[in-house]
Amino acid sequence: MPFGQDRQMFPVDLSCAKCGAHISELPFQPSGDRKVYCSECNRAFWQDKRANDRGGFGGGRPRGPRQMFQVNLTCADCGKAITELPFEPSGDKPVYCTDCLRARKSR
Repeated sequence: MPFGQDRQMFPVDLSCAKCGAHISELPFQPSGDRKVYCSECNRAFWQDKRANDRGGFGGGRPRGPRQMFQVNLTCADCGKAITELPFEPSGDKPVYCTDCLRARKSR
């Protein structure tokens, strides 16, 4: 569907799985194996999800403290000493300090 055109709507005769409101059309054709929600319940779900999301993976659930690994390495770019990492290096890939990693990601 090209940008700016109206979305195709499918006529249905369903009830919202959360509030029971009647649903007469949807922007997709339901398969029957999943619950269907009205636009208000769907909007509320996504607003709550965004409010609770911490910006990372894991569905917005708070994580416990991150496990850190003590290492004795040097940055593959600048040679700075690296003493702690949030992962255990395998030895087959270069390891970068925080500054060099950030610079590499922004390229």
